[in-house]
Amino acid sequence: MSKRIFTLIEIIVAMAVLTLSLTGLFQLLGSSQSKLAGALEKWHHMHMATQAAEYVLMHADENVELPVDFFPYRGYTVNISFDDAAGLPDEFSSQTDQLPLRRCIIELERDRDREIVETITVDRLGDDTTTSQ
Repeated sequence: MSKRIFTLIEIIVAMAVLTLSLTGLFQLLGSSQSKLAGALEKWHHMHMATQAAEYVLMHADENVELPVDFFPYRGYTVNISFDDAAGLPDEFSSQTDQLPLRRCIIELERDRDREIVETITVDRLGDDTTTSQ
């Protein structure tokens, strides 16, 4: 029975293949961790903006401000604005006793760089007494 011994070249090639495999694996793990952190931040921004939108849409008055106990996120500001929603045909928008279609725009602004990180736009029926901000 003959004994097989590995030559130095075979060992060096095996080590090179192992090194390349580990390098690729670590790059893949680093990339996935970075994408996961980005997705988590995006989800957090959407959650905050949705929470603000739910509060605003529960109120008929357009001059609504978010209370601190409802929106306790430091480092972020919510900008709320209303305008006339476009897109309704004239025969619908010119009818008497018709509530106007209003567009509610909720922007989540990061305080440190004043960047708008999330925007939600919702069309809703307005009230005759509402005023635009």
